[in-house]
Amino acid sequence: MKTLATSTAPSNTKPANYYDGLFDAAIALLSKSQDRDYQSGYLAKVRQTNSAPF
Repeated sequence: MKTLATSTAPSNTKPANYYDGLFDAAIALLSKSQDRDYQSGYLAKVRQTNSAPF
């Protein structure tokens, strides 16, 4: 009998929408989406810079 070993380590990558939100906040664009990942990235950058682009 053969067994297959797989790794179940959690991934530390963030969704692309997160980085879209991060970028938009970094260049002072208004929020374009209500997507949860987008908003998380957007607000993370706003908190980091202490300047809201809205």
